[in-house]
Amino acid sequence: MRTKIPWLLIYLRLALTLVAVWFGYIHLLGVPYVLLLALAAATDYYDGVLARRYNVETASLRQWDSIADTIFFIGVAVAIVICFPGIILKYVWGIVGIIAIEAIRYVYDYFKFRRGASYHALSAKIFGVCLLAATIQIMGFGVAEPLLPLALVAGILSELEGLVISIVLNEWRYNVKHIGKAIQIKKSIKR
Repeated sequence: MRTKIPWLLIYLRLALTLVAVWFGYIHLLGVPYVLLLALAAATDYYDGVLARRYNVETASLRQWDSIADTIFFIGVAVAIVICFPGIILKYVWGIVGIIAIEAIRYVYDYFKFRRGASYHALSAKIFGVCLLAATIQIMGFGVAEPLLPLALVAGILSELEGLVISIVLNEWRYNVKHIGKAIQIKKSIKR
């Protein structure tokens, strides 16, 4: 049973997406929303920790972890649109930039590898932490600065690194922590 816990945490994060949207719809902000974000962050952290501990980390699990993260933050974005549409309009440059690069990455990865990437790079982790902090600031306190612009820049850089990793690699891999690691993998395959 415990080997299924990482999957259950991913499913829980997917279910929390509906809660995130609902809380936004009914304007249940502040402490309740921050607690929701903390719970989602805990599921994200522990799905990987427990998968490694129980030796059940697979490419599929890592891909679904990434998918669950994306879906959850789309739900949070919907809640922000409902509660703070002015913030979305002010920072549309970063939001559109991240979405555009992510879309390019998905298309590129699909045509090159026939599936989406799941690198879990350090830059993606930094982006995730920045995005979580910015979301706590917005949904907990109703302000976006200074954390949202920083999170958006981190997101654009993270997405660009993911695209470069996909360009460098000749075959699909998961858990590629940075561009340097992708270059090492490519060099080791050539030998």
